[in-house]
This record gives sequence, structure tokens and C-alpha cells, in this order.
Amino acid sequence: GYLLFKKYFPFETVNELDNDVIVVTLGTARPDRDEGEVGYRQNLWLERTMKKYENKIKILAMHHHLVGIPDTGSARVEVIDAGDVLRTILATKVNLVLCGHKHRPWIWNFKDLSVVNAGTTASERVRGLFENTYNIITIKNKKIQVDLKIVGGKRMPLENIVKNYARSE
Repeated sequence: GYLLFKKYFPFETVNELDNDVIVVTLGTARPDRDEGEVGYRQNLWLERTMKKYENKIKILAMHHHLVGIPDTGSARVEVIDAGDVLRTILATKVNLVLCGHKHRPWIWNFKDLSVVNAGTTASERVRGLFENTYNIITIKNKKIQVDLKIVGGKRMPLENIVKNYARSE
């Protein structure tokens, strides 16, 4: 799978969506390994790149998740150098990190940073009680809103998943 990911998502890609938004992708997949890794050189590249875009909304997209997600069957973080990457993200004021891997929708909000995990639109490997879902990201007036959309069903703020989870314990 890492060869296909490399083909469609080069390791270090910068996409300027408009005058206000930049999306940077990092390759975290490694051959014959389940866990991801950003690595020292990519992390340096990320830091240099994000510093160039001081007045933009900065989005980082990667496959493996940086922060543990409830109900995924493992407490381990999937990026082995997550601490270094998180330090870079905070130092360069990234606004939004998009992750996948576990097929479990979730959002962690840390002051000015949101770490958003996607579900899956087509796989039968969903986690917990979830159906097939995808996230819809709306950026308006420098404010980011992430909604969860159930395939063929309703749409709701992704934060509601976290709020409802806390109440059901």
C-alpha cells in the first residue's frame, strides 16, 4: 500500500488552496510496518515549510494518527516520532491535522490546534459502533468547522461525537 500512497501523495507536498489556506501532506507509511514515521528530515522540512506561511490557515494531512483514539483496540500512537512532530506542529502554529489509519472518527481540540481523525467511506473495517463516514471541512472567516457525514445519512459537528462519548461512560 505504501507504493500507491507515494504515487498519489508524494512525501512532501504543499498545496495552496487560496490566499488564506495551505495544505501540506506528509508520508508516514513505511514498507512492512504497521506504525508510521515522519522521520527527522521530513520533520525539518515540515518546520521550514510551515514557517513560510505565517498568515495562512495551515492544515497538515497524514495517514497515521498522532494522538491516541478511544475504542481503536490499542493505546499506542501510530506515529513513532509523534512527540517530535507535535512539537513542530505547535511551534509553527498549524491549525488542523488530518489523520486516518484507524477508521475511527474523532477530534481532539487543543486551544488553536485541532487533530481530526477520519472514519472510512467504503471499508467494512469500521471501529466501534460507526457506519461509513467522511469529514466535511468548512473554512470561513479564518474559522475551521469539521462535520461528520454518515454515508447516505445525517451530518453533524464532529465535536458531537466526543461530547456524546463522554456522556455515555
